[in-house]
Parts: sequence; C-alpha cells; structure tokens
Amino acid sequence: MIRRRRLATALVLCALAAPVAAAAEKLDWEVPESADAPVPVQALRNVRDGFLGLGDAWFEANTAFFGVFCLAASQLSMGFSDALGLVDDNPVSQHVLKGILSKNLAKTAYLWHVAGAESLLGGHGMEAERWAARDVAALNPLLSEEDQEAVAGPLPLDPLDFVGEGYFHGRTYRPQALLLDLGAVAAADVVLRPAASVLRIVQLRGAGDSLERTGNDLVRRAVRRW
Repeated sequence: MIRRRRLATALVLCALAAPVAAAAEKLDWEVPESADAPVPVQALRNVRDGFLGLGDAWFEANTAFFGVFCLAASQLSMGFSDALGLVDDNPVSQHVLKGILSKNLAKTAYLWHVAGAESLLGGHGMEAERWAARDVAALNPLLSEEDQEAVAGPLPLDPLDFVGEGYFHGRTYRPQALLLDLGAVAAADVVLRPAASVLRIVQLRGAGDSLERTGNDLVRRAVRRW
C-alpha cells in the first residue's frame, strides 16, 4: 500500500511538472533580449527583425511548400499501393506474392508522409509544439490518448495507417487538407508575414507582431484540420 501511494505521488508530481518542463524547453534561436532597452535600440531591433522576418518567411514558405508536395506524393504512392494490393495481396495471391509491390509502395508512402509532416510542423511557431510539448505531454499519466493527440496534433499518422491489414487505407487520403495547407502557406508566407516585416521596419512593431501571429495561426489551423 505504501509503495502504491509513493508511486501515485510520483505520478502526480510528474504531471504537475510537465507544463513547467515544456515552458522551460527553448529552441536554439530563441535569444532573450531586454524589454526595457532604450528607444534607439528598440528601433534598430525593429528594423533588424523586419528584414530577418522577410528572409524567415521566404525560407519557411519553401519548407512548407515542400511539405505539401511530400504529402501529395505520399497519397499518390498510397493510391498505387492499394491498387496493386488488389493484385498481389488478395486472398489468393497473398500466399504467392506476399504483397511485395504494394507493401514497398506503402512504405515509400509513409516515408513521404513523415517528410511532409515534419516539414509543415517545423515552422510557423509549431516547432515547440512538435518537438517539446508533445513529448512532455506523452509522459503525463493524467492525459488520455485523445488529450495527448490534441497537444501533439494529428500529424504524422501512425505507420500502421499505411501498412496495416486492409484493402483500402482511408486515413492516408486527405486531398482537401492539402489544398488547405497550400492556401494557408501562400496567404501567410507570401502576403501576411512579409507585410508584418514591413510594418516592423517602419516602427509599427505591435501591428507587425499581430499580423505575424495571424499568418502563423492560419497555417496552424489548416494543419490541425488534417
């Protein structure tokens, strides 16, 4: 009984410490700066952040567009896999061919999917959610699987969604989500975030930050609708 109480206490402490650990996790490019710097220094920071923001939007747009391409390639590969599975993995042929073509195409589809998911989740402020908060949430014993998925997000899919037994792997097909991702990235990185950088350069820092958050949230909502 005492051991059980100690174990329960340890689990509760871990659960309470999880948000603190997630908040303490920082990314390499998060540099702390004084908030009460002199006005000329703040003005220089605004100009610096404005020009850097233009470059950041361009790079993240390329990464995100690459991610959308990878997800499309994944769905295409999975389509061929399911189609070929009717030939080399039906109740008769599976004892002879063992799904050699369909299973390898499914594995390829999964690799494309992982590359695309990581490319989309690795930008627009979602890095900490993907690489830090999710792992901490997974250690929280008080969170259900649904709660953990809400923190981690729906991407990437489980490998069994691609190679699990079945003739049709429906969870791997989300064409409407690809269009959402494509539109959100274009709106955020081609229009909103560059405009936010220009606002920072002309010393409208608050408006620029707000517009940047709007663009990032647009991409986040599109990805989480997957």
